[in-house]
Amino acid sequence: MKKYVGLMLIVFMLLGGLVPASYAASVSITQTGQVVTATNGALTITYDLSTGRGNLSSAGITILANFYSDYAVSGNATRINSYDAAARTASWTSIGSDGYGTGGYKLTLTSNLNSGSTIVLNIYLYADIPYFLTDMQVQKGTSQTLDFLEPIASQNLAIAAGSNKKVFTTPFTNNNDFGVAPVNAFGSFTGTSYWVTSVFDDTTKNGFVAGAATVKNWVSAQYLAPASTANGNLTGFSVYNNGGKQSGTSVSSDKFFLGYYTDYRTGLEEFGAKYNVGEPHLTWSGGVPIGYNSWYALRFDDLTAENMYPLVDYVANNMQSKGYQYVNLDAGWENGDGDWTPNAAKWPVKVAGENPMKSFTNYVHSKGLKAGTYINPFSVESNFLDTTIPNTSYTFRQAVLRDTSGALKTTYIGTYALDTTHPGTQQYLRDSIQRYIDWGFDYIKADFLDFGLYEGNHYDSTKNGMQAYRLGMGILKDKVLAAGRPIFIDESISPLLPAAFAHGRRLGCDTELGVTGGGTTYTGYERQAFNAAASWFSNGTIWQYNDGDMEMVDNLSGNGSNRYDKNQARLLTNAVALAGGHWLVSEQLSVVPDDKMDIFRNSKLLQISQLGKAAKPVSMTNFYAGGEHSPSQLYLTDTNGDRIVGLSNWANTGASMTVTFADLGLSATTPYYVSDLYKGISLGTFTGSYTQSFADADATMIAISAANPSLPSAPVNISLGKTATASSLWSVGYEASKANDGSMATRWNSASGQVSNQWLEINFGASTTVNRVTLKEYGQRATQYQLQAWNGSSYVNLVNGNKLGFEKEINFAAVTTTKLRMNIQYASAEPSIFEFEAFQVSGNSGAVVDQDDSGASFSPYHDLRGQIQRMQVFKPSTTNVPRIDIYSYKNGSPKGPLTIDIVALDASLNPTSRLFTTTILPVNFPTTVSLIPIYTRLTGLTANGNYGIILRSPSTVESAANNYFGMAYSDSNPYANGMERLSIDGGVTWTTENSGNRDLQFTVYK
Repeated sequence: MKKYVGLMLIVFMLLGGLVPASYAASVSITQTGQVVTATNGALTITYDLSTGRGNLSSAGITILANFYSDYAVSGNATRINSYDAAARTASWTSIGSDGYGTGGYKLTLTSNLNSGSTIVLNIYLYADIPYFLTDMQVQKGTSQTLDFLEPIASQNLAIAAGSNKKVFTTPFTNNNDFGVAPVNAFGSFTGTSYWVTSVFDDTTKNGFVAGAATVKNWVSAQYLAPASTANGNLTGFSVYNNGGKQSGTSVSSDKFFLGYYTDYRTGLEEFGAKYNVGEPHLTWSGGVPIGYNSWYALRFDDLTAENMYPLVDYVANNMQSKGYQYVNLDAGWENGDGDWTPNAAKWPVKVAGENPMKSFTNYVHSKGLKAGTYINPFSVESNFLDTTIPNTSYTFRQAVLRDTSGALKTTYIGTYALDTTHPGTQQYLRDSIQRYIDWGFDYIKADFLDFGLYEGNHYDSTKNGMQAYRLGMGILKDKVLAAGRPIFIDESISPLLPAAFAHGRRLGCDTELGVTGGGTTYTGYERQAFNAAASWFSNGTIWQYNDGDMEMVDNLSGNGSNRYDKNQARLLTNAVALAGGHWLVSEQLSVVPDDKMDIFRNSKLLQISQLGKAAKPVSMTNFYAGGEHSPSQLYLTDTNGDRIVGLSNWANTGASMTVTFADLGLSATTPYYVSDLYKGISLGTFTGSYTQSFADADATMIAISAANPSLPSAPVNISLGKTATASSLWSVGYEASKANDGSMATRWNSASGQVSNQWLEINFGASTTVNRVTLKEYGQRATQYQLQAWNGSSYVNLVNGNKLGFEKEINFAAVTTTKLRMNIQYASAEPSIFEFEAFQVSGNSGAVVDQDDSGASFSPYHDLRGQIQRMQVFKPSTTNVPRIDIYSYKNGSPKGPLTIDIVALDASLNPTSRLFTTTILPVNFPTTVSLIPIYTRLTGLTANGNYGIILRSPSTVESAANNYFGMAYSDSNPYANGMERLSIDGGVTWTTENSGNRDLQFTVYK
């Protein structure tokens, strides 16, 4: 009798879904009267054939109560439902084992409606897994046109009890944003999530996950209605297909995924993996793309061959050894949307008989690098509308998608959406991609792909937007796969799904574009961060690699005060490095300061990116929809078992952040080694948790290791508590001593109105060897400074600069001195320093001033445009010139950049070879003479040989006489080892001015 009761209890628990997932259970489907019960050991579905409604439950929780199915006929707002008057039947059949699971069964619930149509709901259950799949068909004896199918809909969605319940939502495309909000206060969320959603408790992690299992014929979405109380049940939920329409006597939905998990993050990961079963992404064996992209440095008119070839050299010479492989052209090299061939003015023929793009890829390949390019395939600019599409008899106007009135469909960027079902568009797509293949490109960034999803009157009237999109993307994919060599396809603005046509996808919109959500305005880099934090589950599942947009540390395109401070650079770097699958830097590399360039060259950060893994959030904040900041802690597991944790303080105030090891799957009682990956130092040994303090918005990345990584400890600040003096002080409480007291709560501030030539001195009291100084500035006030060392009788310049900011680390060849001074020559307001730190770091070094004439009296002059070039002759004292400083400005608004060359000179001081070239855009120039550092990183020169610094601008002169670049000069011969020279014919011939007594203001480093 006891055995019989025990057996009955087990059966009851199986049917009720109470057996934990660790207990093996097969699928069981039974029918008692009009009630069908199906269970797989983790989920239980009951369906009442008398009502056309069902329940989904798990672990004693009724997740979806009284769910039903429905559809809509196009043009008719009335829904037709499974609970309408009908005769209903149930049947089931074994489907065995496949990529979704083992021991599978398909349950078919058929509602033969009295109104004349039939709704067929299919439910696919597999043994002992916490999810099921579903789809539906609508059948009728006569053809009907449908625009909406909803397999599962309910007025109630419940999860287990919890105190922090939230909704996780996905945008239609990455032009918009992921969001999280409380279940009863959706904020900016409108109630429609696309592709996948989750309802979860952020404390217990219990959660429900639902999304598209396939995206073949429709847009896939989820409807969510808010709870009436905090942590209550949603008052509405469904999964559905819409987007255009389809006709026939039988119309089917795509498949959907619904599951309930003890950790919703596991559920999202499983969702991604199972989507990949239905339609696998393109696989890639070439490793994570690590390299360079032009967008944030050179775009549109500035993306020229003259500007790009030097960047190829720079990557090859300075970054390739760190693992950088790609040099990618973004938008701007082409003639326009509709003509993806090089603009002849910007990309002239380099090799006779060879396309300039072929010449470019050949050059990139000759350096051992890979070349990438860009396309916006699904739209055309207005000036091409009446152009005949090559290899067809159609014009672009004929190939443009039409709306229901027959008008051309425009896009949100002002172009016209192409109809991918049109044969002209299809030929255009094939030819465009084939050219890229023939030219030798290794990477294609496809942008604005959402234009291919537009609904309208397609050439093939049987196709809706999703079907047309798949057709267009299929052409791109098929051409690339037929290339006979690996070419990486990366989708930029595009939907999360379908994912069968590319290797990777951008997670958010452009990093430079901020957004407002939930009443909060987010910077572009925080926007990128929260979209990356929300997308970890798609990396390695839906897509081979996520793309967290480009890595920047200086944001040169930001101009002046908008350029990143070091803390802002780290916040973005955490997002990019932990996003899962791209590290494409985008800066004018030769003007990135050394301490920021160290991030680009940080071997550990690059190694983490090369893992191809995405970090998941420890806790999911109510970002965007709910107006909170991006998640502050994300983690992944390295190949050696280390936990890599990104810590980001998004608040503009100080904060402490505690990492609890158990949250990362680590032991709470085992000691672990913690190290700082940005600084390459050990932080000590910790048990149970580690707490990081931030003085302001900032980020770091730590490794938590079971084995000792054998890293050095943090260096000792040898300026701490030493005698500090200053040129002036604001008031009591802002003394010089506040700048070396070890506290970020105190600071030195110069006196009111004292802005220029203010200094702060540290007196060590004895000869001290120093090779690093770190300045922590209040605001971004300093605009030109000199770090100086006392030589016994006067101060000499070690390093000059134009920006300090939140944290400026200056590394230099060791000097032994009794005093250091920060001399702030110019500032935007009274200079103020939190901390002036000094260190002697074993093995550390850096550039120091070799020759400097900047202390002389100079005058400004502007004429650098067109054929006029100026050159400063100099003689380096060593074989290395890691850096030069020029003093320049703009007068007006020059159209193009200033180009700086370093050239070797012959005995007559004429250029013989170009050793280095860089360009700086006008947006980065002030209107008064200012120091501009150039990080040449040149080696192998001849000590005391003749070299020249050439300043030039594009070869055309604008009509406005004031749109020039200028420089500072002196006619008093301040530099004895050279002179200024002038060319008025574009650098063909050169003359020496003022009997060789004229010099430009400049500095050379060694």
